[in-house]
Amino acid sequence: MGPKLKRVAVALAVAGMSMVPVAASTQAAEGAKAFHPRELIPLYDGGNATEWAQTCSHAVGSGDGSLVIADVAYGDGAGPARVASWASVIHNCGRYGKASVIGYVWTNYGQAPVATVEAGIDNWYRFYPGDIAGIFLDGVSDTIPGTTTSNAAYYQTLASYIHTKHRSSEVVLNFGYNPASGWMFSAGSKKDADLVVTFEGAYNDPSLNPYTSWVQPAWELQYPAADFAALVYDAPNTTATPQPSSACTSLALQHVGYVYIGTWYDQVPYLGGVC
Repeated sequence: MGPKLKRVAVALAVAGMSMVPVAASTQAAEGAKAFHPRELIPLYDGGNATEWAQTCSHAVGSGDGSLVIADVAYGDGAGPARVASWASVIHNCGRYGKASVIGYVWTNYGQAPVATVEAGIDNWYRFYPGDIAGIFLDGVSDTIPGTTTSNAAYYQTLASYIHTKHRSSEVVLNFGYNPASGWMFSAGSKKDADLVVTFEGAYNDPSLNPYTSWVQPAWELQYPAADFAALVYDAPNTTATPQPSSACTSLALQHVGYVYIGTWYDQVPYLGGVC
């Protein structure tokens, strides 16, 4: 089972946690009037120069406003060595002044050895110096699967490592579902995440954690919307099913500051302010 299907499985496993619909809240309704999200874009396309140029030049944001996730080794992050073609697309992305690049690192739900993860983090900065703005830690969960053992200390250790060794870097935690609490924001600045993905799934496919069934827990409303991201894939855009615009309408009523809406991660997403 690949990383994506593993994330979906965990998201479905925790679907029974207590939540409240954000769309019903006054706070969310007021926020919808000024919904101008940035983008968090997984672009796992083998480093296609044309697609990267299109994505980086049309992302919503200024400076490091939006974030594009690079995964050179197809689930293994930076891999064992610098890749010249990837170095080019990663470096050129920042030239457009709309997005910054962050590196993918798999954590296996708190089961990957800390030293292994830290080595993977360091590889991004060593192979692509000056061009990596942060790290996207994938495969994140509240507890080690099948146990009640908390992962809080594990991810706080990694966040502190990134913030201390690679200063000014963004730390993004991809749960893909709503965590049970805000522990990732409450340990102190260096140990805290900068952005948390609280939804990842298809727009309306019942077998892929559908966005149309997603609601947020009340605790998330205690933090700024800019702390949260939603990744919505499998969202075709046709006259009969204009799913991107439907997703944007719904996201405007929810508490998220970063979004991805697209068909799949190996293709250019919907860009140019789709929301």
